[in-house]
Amino acid sequence: MPVVGICPAGLLADPTGAGETEIRAAGEAAVAAGFTDASVWTFQLPALTGVDLKVKVVESALRWANGTEEESRAEAEHFAKAATEQGADIIAAVCMDPTISDSEQARRNLAGLVDAGTSVGARVCLEFLPGTAVPDLATAWSLMEPLGPAAGVLLDTWHWTRQPGGPAFDLLATIPGDRIPYLQLNDAAPTPSGEVLEETMTGRLLPGDGVVDYARLFAALSDIGAEPFMAVEIFNPGLIQQHGALAAARAMKKAADAVLPGG
Repeated sequence: MPVVGICPAGLLADPTGAGETEIRAAGEAAVAAGFTDASVWTFQLPALTGVDLKVKVVESALRWANGTEEESRAEAEHFAKAATEQGADIIAAVCMDPTISDSEQARRNLAGLVDAGTSVGARVCLEFLPGTAVPDLATAWSLMEPLGPAAGVLLDTWHWTRQPGGPAFDLLATIPGDRIPYLQLNDAAPTPSGEVLEETMTGRLLPGDGVVDYARLFAALSDIGAEPFMAVEIFNPGLIQQHGALAAARAMKKAADAVLPGG
């Protein structure tokens, strides 16, 4: 059975505002629950120093979308350095903005990020996020396809389900498997619980507890030869507040293992 990692930020009641002690405790809870690999927001890396998690992915470059060439280059260098220091082989990128003001500059910035990753042996994958300027697989793939084999798409199962038009199986079937290097596991309720960007940070479910068709998705990924790194990324503060980080981490691992092929 494939090894499933974790995004430790999902074990925090306040992922963006947590302090060093809370971040470290989340990492230690992940280890205690049996996780060995992680996808980590770069600003949280210092708090996890010495925690026995292998950082496979550093997240997430943002400035490519609406930053200047200089701003994007500086961020790309920051992520390349973090990947080198951690031994990570994937750099994740995402757009959080509703629009991209200069699409050609954004494409150049994204190419620069891919080049920076390539220089340190790391691939770059772009995460699509409903409610932003990169809302779906089609948009993400249109940006990454021209950039060559070092550029791929991050497929998050919540985003996959909530993208405009729903799961894009026909398009996925046309993408080479090695261009899907990272799969984030979580689940979505049958009915959206509110504004999309709020739900993605507060209302994700454990894998198998929602409407994601994991059997069909894993079959589609197998058909294209995809063997992505996988990690649970579940933002649900209520789960953490009710059960605590360790119990939540154990529940996440159990649920993720259960939806895997053969689980």
